[in-house]
Amino acid sequence: MKKIVVKFAAVFSFITLMFLPINASAHTDNSEGYSKITMKREKLQVELHLDFFELGRLINFGVRPGDEEDLLKSALAKQRGAVAEYLDSHFEVYTNGAKAMGSVISTDIENRVGRDYAKIGIEFPIPSDESSVQINYSVFFDDNDSMHRNIMTYDLDNKNGQYIFNAEDREFNTGKESLAGQFFRFVQLGFHHIMIGYDHILFVMALVFGARRITDVLKVISVFTLAHSITLGLTALKLVQFPSDIIEPLIALSIAFVAVENYFGFSAKYRFAVVFGFGLIHGVGFAGALQLANDVTWRSLLSILSFNVGVEAGQALIILILFPLLVYIRRFQWSTVVQAAATAGIFGIGLMWYFERFFA
Repeated sequence: MKKIVVKFAAVFSFITLMFLPINASAHTDNSEGYSKITMKREKLQVELHLDFFELGRLINFGVRPGDEEDLLKSALAKQRGAVAEYLDSHFEVYTNGAKAMGSVISTDIENRVGRDYAKIGIEFPIPSDESSVQINYSVFFDDNDSMHRNIMTYDLDNKNGQYIFNAEDREFNTGKESLAGQFFRFVQLGFHHIMIGYDHILFVMALVFGARRITDVLKVISVFTLAHSITLGLTALKLVQFPSDIIEPLIALSIAFVAVENYFGFSAKYRFAVVFGFGLIHGVGFAGALQLANDVTWRSLLSILSFNVGVEAGQALIILILFPLLVYIRRFQWSTVVQAAATAGIFGIGLMWYFERFFA
């Protein structure tokens, strides 16, 4: 009977891990958008980035993922009228309560964090710099992706900062966005990002599996946090940039490495250095959800700080759930089999993601 329980526990642990999404991105979000909005010479200028192929679910571009960038540009330019028509009712600007009629002035393709984005330039006439501006954003929410988000960086009438449009927060008003509102929206974004980032979750799980005491967990997570905070901030502000086709395979490889290292212990002496190095890589991955403008302001620093708080909250939740469970399980003789099976599962998934991302 005991052997049956051990085998069942081992198989259950392995199968549970295998039910995690195994797609190369290891994230469940369908789309994320970015926008930059400025006011110049009585014109509101919008630079809108939307996932090209998500937009393609609504507008037939006649191209496929993997097609040459020139084909994507041409397809986007040909459908400029359809894009403008869609945005007219899904990206609305009001000045002093009256709807402003915008014009699409440019289209282009830009690759960000491994995705092709439609880069759309729009201009709206503004009566004066003193006008109140309201933006209603409903792109994708009701017709394609209810989980869509758009991170907006704005500089309007000496008011600047960041705002996150989502299905619950579709309206932005100049002068009404508080620091507290910005802080909590980016905390929520950071928490959401870690919760749907199965590669980051598996890495934290692998770190926890390798720790015997809560002090060991706190030490290794602190090193990981310090490292990823550095590159998250630098990458989000675009002070450093690394190609996603290099970073994403390395993130997957870090999962496999830490998992197998837990079993063999061949780098125990250099564990903190290894975790710090991998933390720097994961920070670049975290920043994929936080593409801000080049300008370094205290509002942009607040966005990065609050996003990081959300990431840490997500990590803390994983540890609070997992470590007490491990402590309890380790009281039994069969715990080594279960932990070995779980570690093997993490190693296998990490290695699978590595090859998927490397050859993608």
